[in-house]
Amino acid sequence: MVTIEEYSRTVQVASYEVGANAKIKLSVLLRMAQETSEQHLGALGIGYERLKADGIVFLFTNYSVSIKRMPVHNDILTIKTHPCGTAGVQFYRDFVFYADGEEIVRIMQTSVSADPETHKILRPKVFLAYNIFKGGKVDSEDRVERLVLPENLPLLGERPIYYSDLDFNCHLNNAVYGDILMDFLPSEMRQQSMKHIHISYVSESKLGETLKIYGGHIKENGDFVLYGDHERGLSFSAKVQLHEKNWL
Repeated sequence: MVTIEEYSRTVQVASYEVGANAKIKLSVLLRMAQETSEQHLGALGIGYERLKADGIVFLFTNYSVSIKRMPVHNDILTIKTHPCGTAGVQFYRDFVFYADGEEIVRIMQTSVSADPETHKILRPKVFLAYNIFKGGKVDSEDRVERLVLPENLPLLGERPIYYSDLDFNCHLNNAVYGDILMDFLPSEMRQQSMKHIHISYVSESKLGETLKIYGGHIKENGDFVLYGDHERGLSFSAKVQLHEKNWL
């Protein structure tokens, strides 16, 4: 279904999209969201190539993922998305994943529009000038803030940026951060049921750079947090909350 305010598509979870825990990989879930929004824009005549030619690209700033259950192999998913408006320079877009008519995952994505050459952030009115989407304001209670994590977390390891990690914009694709998060998550947590995942994208990671990954548990609530630094500073931060904290 395609309308100005909503788009939906149906996909089946393939075997190669499922990880060692028999659930869909987090990176695949994020790619599905990204592709759904791209298809929505494309159906309205303002897909990636058109926007870039017009001097606009979108850079993601946050993914807030709420999970009832992660999809599994052969699940037939209906993904619905709609733009939710703006808050400051950020655009908000909602994604809801359904399986057998039941909502199983909800994602709030925030992004900014930017110049494709300089990556200078553009005011929302530049994109809204297409007069396709409404420019309503997001309610304060629905806003997603950038994660602020504790300092002095222990070093967990390093992650080089490879050519295969890059996307259209020639930096580490947003979905790959989902793989990095899972790679550095404690092994005892990978088999647990995740309730909420929040990833904040702070600055681009480029080919040839190496992320230093720091992380640890928040003792007050049992959540796990981590962040990655490159030579230019903070790249991303993330937090994982489980449905049950029986791994402690």
